[in-house]
Amino acid sequence: MDVDGPRALTLRRLARELGVEAPALYWHFASKDDLCREVVRTVGARLEVTSTTRGTPRRALEHHFHAVREHWREHPGVLELSRQFPPSAAGAVARRGLALVQELGVAPDDALECYRSLSWTVTGFVILEQTLDQSAHHERVGPTRWVLDLDDGSTSTFDTDELFRTTLSLALDGLERRAR
Repeated sequence: MDVDGPRALTLRRLARELGVEAPALYWHFASKDDLCREVVRTVGARLEVTSTTRGTPRRALEHHFHAVREHWREHPGVLELSRQFPPSAAGAVARRGLALVQELGVAPDDALECYRSLSWTVTGFVILEQTLDQSAHHERVGPTRWVLDLDDGSTSTFDTDELFRTTLSLALDGLERRAR
């Protein structure tokens, strides 16, 4: 799915690639939807964010969301699937991120909404990042560098890694202001 996208997945194709008959897959999954739900659950459960006890809560949140971004960048097909089959947000990674938001000084009754907003910002960024190749106005000029054609005939060059750092920094600046 990460190579060809989730639409290319069929149980017959998967069975063929696994060297089994399609009915064998139906023994474990009643439908393609059931298989997709399990893929999203499994890949979501594999998200690991090693946190450090060194540094500020803000630095730990930066590290946390960089790791989340990298995880979803490695699994573009699963991220696409997760829009149809949302993963659980109750895992250890989310609990740790929520704790970091509280350590930053956000009130416990506001922390979940703040963490959710940051998570959605990161996920939305990755989704947009993954669609740049499909844009008629963007051209890749490096692993994370792009040229954007502007309406006036000029161009603008940007790096998605730098843009992510800026986006996350702006979001965390706002979170710190909210915590005060």
